[in-house]
Amino acid sequence: MPPHRTWTQPEDDMLVDILTELTLEGKWKSDTGFKSGYLKVIEQKLLDKLPGTELSVSNIENMIKTLKKHAMAINEMLTVGSGFEWDYANHKMVCEKSVFDGWAKVIFKLCSILILCLLSHNSFCLM
Repeated sequence: MPPHRTWTQPEDDMLVDILTELTLEGKWKSDTGFKSGYLKVIEQKLLDKLPGTELSVSNIENMIKTLKKHAMAINEMLTVGSGFEWDYANHKMVCEKSVFDGWAKVIFKLCSILILCLLSHNSFCLM
């Protein structure tokens, strides 16, 4: 497993720009996502646009997985009637404090249940 790498804001922004570019080009897009080899293309485009960057294919793949998780969480929070809304002017989610507090309680309970399930599973061990 490659070591954890912290991305800079310009790298984040450029990755999103490149993903958008590849999507709009259509050459690398398929019905189920991107065609094989797209990570190497992204790696090269990042190197061309941000010389000196040391991002590997595995760094890029991990960041894309993280972006997908974040996008799915945001999409879920923005479902109709949830109380969350998107502020297009400031590019952020907004809600009443009580809505957020309720959401946080549910998430905390789900995480607690997951941890208990993992701890009670026979093959789970702490090292």
